[in-house]
Amino acid sequence: MGQAVGGMFSGDEIVKGCIASYTFEQLEISSYKVLIATAEEAGDMETKRVCEEILEEELAMAAWLDEHMPKTLRQYLQRDEDSSATAKR
Repeated sequence: MGQAVGGMFSGDEIVKGCIASYTFEQLEISSYKVLIATAEEAGDMETKRVCEEILEEELAMAAWLDEHMPKTLRQYLQRDEDSSATAKR
């Protein structure tokens, strides 16, 4: 939320949003890997199973962001070159 509020006052909120989204996905991926290892060590196979399912979703989202970020950034840069358009539109 802080990133979103801070981005309202800058012209590069699209870039910052892309970076923040991808970074957050990587944090979630790491967190689920830790939870999976911890559940396995504790013998909690149900928690491990659920975390593995969620991890797959997080990995898919990170891959989606990775795939779509270059196009998003190119579109932003092209808009930025046109002084009559802004990224906030």
